[in-house]
Amino acid sequence: MKKRIKRSFSIHHWCGLIAGMFVLVISLSGVILVFDDEIDDAMFASHSRLETPATALHIDKSISWVRAENPGWDIRVPALPASPSEALLYELRQGQLRRWLFVHPETGEKLATVGQAHNRFAYVVLNIHYNLLSGTPGKIVVLLVGVALLFLTITGFILYRRSILKVLTFRQKISFSSRRSMFSSLHRVVGVWALAFNLLMCVTGLSLAITVVNAALKGGPKEIAVPQITTSVDAAMAEANAAYPEFEITYLRFPVNEEGKIQLLGRLHSDPSYYGRFYSKLQADYTTGELGTPYFVRDQSLLDRFLTSLHPIHFGDFAGLLVQLLYAFFGLMPGILSISGFVIWYYRQQPQPTRKPRPIAKAVR
Repeated sequence: MKKRIKRSFSIHHWCGLIAGMFVLVISLSGVILVFDDEIDDAMFASHSRLETPATALHIDKSISWVRAENPGWDIRVPALPASPSEALLYELRQGQLRRWLFVHPETGEKLATVGQAHNRFAYVVLNIHYNLLSGTPGKIVVLLVGVALLFLTITGFILYRRSILKVLTFRQKISFSSRRSMFSSLHRVVGVWALAFNLLMCVTGLSLAITVVNAALKGGPKEIAVPQITTSVDAAMAEANAAYPEFEITYLRFPVNEEGKIQLLGRLHSDPSYYGRFYSKLQADYTTGELGTPYFVRDQSLLDRFLTSLHPIHFGDFAGLLVQLLYAFFGLMPGILSISGFVIWYYRQQPQPTRKPRPIAKAVR
């Protein structure tokens, strides 16, 4: 037993020292990213607000000129307007570059352009979180940090397993007798409360990191040549709504080559929120508008449904503000553990003051 504890402590010690700073950065950036949509909405509210509410949504009025004016860009609509007073947003992608076009949803008129949307605050934080602003090497480092955090979580459980019940029943208090005692007890209390959340973030984050690294190692993006859309996108969406009334379209992707399809991404109203907003899809031929076989998450195997749910669960934006606030609160804890763990290590390196023996008082006769 002592040997296992000693080994666990050694793993915990070295993983914390090596990965601690990265864990802190990823923790803080992750907390910000819980509210990335809200940040973007606030920063670009003047671009997306319509003076006169639109009475209809017509993708056909804008997709042709968007394609013609932006050759070589992957064209997407990341979210359909949530209200008649909201503009239609096109997001154009070219590698790590992003360009935003705000368009009137009814007339197709261009309202505003954000030529370097990749420099917006939320996207920079996203790149810090995914690759530490270091491209493919950074993505590999983030993957390794995720593995280190998993080891830290498991070894932390082994080291503090006897304190779990005390902490959860509020019988374990933070000691203020000395700085070292304060940080040591803080590390224990925060570590126990964050145990389940850290494990959840490790598993879901590693799934994402593996996907990101795998895509990066396959090489650079292929040449993008969006073909002319000769069918009516509006008609294809209307047909999808009529054929599958329970399916809500939330995201549009247009073909990047002649073999591609128009992808109508979304969710079924009966889906649990952790299936995400755009993991089910219908595909339409860009020349005829014919719909293909639907891909609905609920109809997939248990394993596929589990793997799909990992991504929205990691993002924390699948079930409203309360869940986002909980994610933000618990998301701070890996950062707190990194700081407190480093302080504990620092104090352990300091020479302990030697206590002088107390003089024995002579008995007075």
